Amino acid sequence: MNARDGFSDLSCSALGRSAMYAALSRAFTYEGAGSGPVAIAGSDFNAAFDPSVSEDACALREGAYAGGDQTALFEELMRFYGFFGLARGEHAQMPDHLCVELEFMHFLTLQQERSAGQTEALESLLRAQHDFLSRHLLRLVRGVRAAMKNASPACTELVEMTEAFVSEDLQELSRRQTP
Repeated sequence: MNARDGFSDLSCSALGRSAMYAALSRAFTYEGAGSGPVAIAGSDFNAAFDPSVSEDACALREGAYAGGDQTALFEELMRFYGFFGLARGEHAQMPDHLCVELEFMHFLTLQQERSAGQTEALESLLRAQHDFLSRHLLRLVRGVRAAMKNASPACTELVEMTEAFVSEDLQELSRRQTP
């Protein structure tokens, strides 16, 4: 089965989108890669995504692709997270790590599902999703894809699938916002 099977079905509902973001978030961690939407061996994951292990590995942190002041980037991300009552745990990944940003979208889409019927809350969540995707997550995913070198086919497929999902989600959110 191709990892993209069911991709369009998942993007239709907030709950489906939330599940996809959660699965992708887990897949971009060493522990979750092997059981994610695309099974990736630990050695392949490290070779593709851990610059401390391989000089050809690409970073999974937005700061590597954002340019400019990383302090400003971290502050903006923490404001996004803090607005929704989320804080960084002491031993958590950095706020610009791909798994954290995907987990945040999982959280926002889950909140969207829980806000069904509450027009104002729903509109606010959809705007937040659109802003976060366009300002942060899509830039990060595209940066990772552009920086990938000699990655295993499974790693390449995971990144391509993530970029396609995030891009499609942003397009759908953009369509919803235009009158």
